[in-house]
Amino acid sequence: MPFFGVQTATVSAAHKLLKIGQAQMLPFTQHRLANGKGYELTIHPVFENFPTDDEYQDVVRINQFIEQQVLKCPGQYFWAQPRFKSRPEGEASVYKCD
Repeated sequence: MPFFGVQTATVSAAHKLLKIGQAQMLPFTQHRLANGKGYELTIHPVFENFPTDDEYQDVVRINQFIEQQVLKCPGQYFWAQPRFKSRPEGEASVYKCD
């Protein structure tokens, strides 16, 4: 699935669990407060018309939401996560240094 324009392995469990449980997607984000004083939690609106019958598009939609939130404050994102570890066949690793 694309994440910031790079094909990356993406877990599709949210789509599957929401379909099975006939539940809604209620996204949230957290923001680390200065001086280690905790977190501020933001509850976002429920995803409308979600999940659909298209697992790929649902997962892309989740990635797009994450991208939008990361762009608001990139320093808050957990960039150390090896999100791009699995690469499509023939594509170079984004973690190797020359």
